[in-house]
Amino acid sequence: MGTIPLGEDILLARHGANIVKLRQNRKQQTTIAYLRDGATDSASNVITLTALTTPAESFSRSAEKYLNDEAAISRSEVRSLAKISLGFSAVLGTIFGGLLLALYKIGGPEAMSSLANLPMQ
Repeated sequence: MGTIPLGEDILLARHGANIVKLRQNRKQQTTIAYLRDGATDSASNVITLTALTTPAESFSRSAEKYLNDEAAISRSEVRSLAKISLGFSAVLGTIFGGLLLALYKIGGPEAMSSLANLPMQ
C-alpha cells in the first residue's frame, strides 16, 4: 500500500467534492487538482520547516520576554490575578471550614465519621 501525497490531503480539505481529477507533478513535488468549474489548484507534497525550535527553547524565550515585561500579559497583571486567586481560595476555604464546623456542631462526631465513610461512586 502506497502513501498518499501530502498535496492530495491539502487539496481535498480545500475543495472536497469539487475535485474532478488529481495529478502528481513529481518534478516540482506538487499535486494539481482539476475542479468542476474548470479551475485548477495545486499544493506542495513537501513540508518545509524553516525554523525548528525545541519546547525548552520556546519556554526560555517566553520566560525571557515575560521577565523583560515584553510579553502579551504584563507582570503586574499576573500579580493581580494571583492575588485575586489567593483571596478567592481563602474565602472558599473559610466557607468550607464553616460548613464542616456547622456539621460537627449539629451532628456530632457521628456525622463527621459518616461523612468520611461515604462510598465512592
